[in-house]
Amino acid sequence: MDTVTADHASDMPPDPARQSGRRDNLHVAGAGTLGISILVGSLSILFLSSLIAFVCYRADFLKSVVVSLPNGLWISTLLLAASSFTIHVAKGHIQKDQDRVTAHWLTVTLILGFAFLLMQFFNWFALDHQLRQTQHAVSAIALVGQSHNGGLSKADTAMVERHVLLVAFYMFTVLHALHVIAGLIPLGVVNIKTYAGKYSRNYHPGIRYITIYWHFLDAIWLIIFATLLMTF
Repeated sequence: MDTVTADHASDMPPDPARQSGRRDNLHVAGAGTLGISILVGSLSILFLSSLIAFVCYRADFLKSVVVSLPNGLWISTLLLAASSFTIHVAKGHIQKDQDRVTAHWLTVTLILGFAFLLMQFFNWFALDHQLRQTQHAVSAIALVGQSHNGGLSKADTAMVERHVLLVAFYMFTVLHALHVIAGLIPLGVVNIKTYAGKYSRNYHPGIRYITIYWHFLDAIWLIIFATLLMTF
């Protein structure tokens, strides 16, 4: 086996990792990737089963029971889609060993994530304000069809089904927002580590995991938003 002597060691090209003071180990996907995959799979089942149950239940509602969705949901969707793009760009830069640029893109992702949550708060308040203004008009809706609630009048049925719609809206949007908050915490930790130079192209498990989770949040929100548009 060939060995490198002290005389020839000086002729070898310098080790960039040694020069920068950082020795990188090659990261091989293993338990961490499996764990995040199981998490995403479990949450997908939770969200999708809830949405399917809601759609099936909504099919039996009175056709005249309608709740207008806040227009701000479109802005929320654009913000989350943009954050999914920025974190994808960040992952691409760390694979090129551009940790500083990666950290900047992760910061943009954090800002967009907080902006999404802020916009969701506006949407929740906007829907609540709309309901306070129109609550008295629910009883006067021109109702057709039969009641599915036994002895309730059609007006009372409309009130109940309208309430179910509102519960569904807040349940899905709040549940998703909680998972966004749960993602912003590790994203902030990963961002700090990236600024500190803890990651490289050969070792960036934190960025890999949070990118998978963030794309999942974006995909689930698009499904939720499409479901709300079709059923409200």
